[in-house]
Amino acid sequence: MATLTAVEIGVYALAAALYLGYLLGLGKAADKVGRLVLALAVILHFCDIAARCIHRVNPISSTPEAMSLVAFLIALGYLLATLRYRLAAAGAFAVPAALALLVLARVVPAEIDAPAMGSLGRAHILLASIGVAVFALAAVLAFLYLFEDRQLRRRQFGRVMGQGTPLDTLDRLALRCVSIGFPIFTIAIVTGAMWVARLGLLRQSTALRPEYLFAVATWVAFGILLVARVGAGWRGRRAAWLTLGGFGGALLVLATYFLRHAA
Repeated sequence: MATLTAVEIGVYALAAALYLGYLLGLGKAADKVGRLVLALAVILHFCDIAARCIHRVNPISSTPEAMSLVAFLIALGYLLATLRYRLAAAGAFAVPAALALLVLARVVPAEIDAPAMGSLGRAHILLASIGVAVFALAAVLAFLYLFEDRQLRRRQFGRVMGQGTPLDTLDRLALRCVSIGFPIFTIAIVTGAMWVARLGLLRQSTALRPEYLFAVATWVAFGILLVARVGAGWRGRRAAWLTLGGFGGALLVLATYFLRHAA
């Protein structure tokens, strides 16, 4: 598995370099080759996950494996989206993010004193991983929206503006991602609270761990975003910034878990 992991990380790195090259002006060839390389990386990543499952290390068995699953879902989700939309520039953000999460997942040791999972624990981790991955895709789209919008306002019509996705499409896709991710993340928080309660940790100091508070803050931020978009008609830059702010909370959750288990 170590060899397979090293190969998939290398392929992800190559795909990230190609998409960054596209953003810097290498042309459509970088996008086409990058998509093929990314597809290979996703296939290798899936084989890696399958091999670990055979050895009874499933994607929701620990924090590192869950981080690897998030990376896989980000890469797979972006790859599927490119089949319908022109999102080559977004690859310069999505693929490096997936690569960074995968590398972190493989350097963080598994928890030694992890509590018993049970069905609630497994459901919580799986749903949280899916929710974070979908929010990550929304954040990539929001960041690209702000990037293109800034170019447009400065009249800098470069490669991204010339061949990129229309701003309305980016805004609509980001909303769709948040609309999908929010109910999934909501159920993840509910199952997580039930799991903690079943473990008898609500009355202990661990009930106020920073990652729990960051998760709730993330949920609140994306809830406000949905209400603002549907009720107040928020679009464009304001919605993009709030999307990035909400995803910042999700990043804090991942960072807290990473620092806790890397220590």
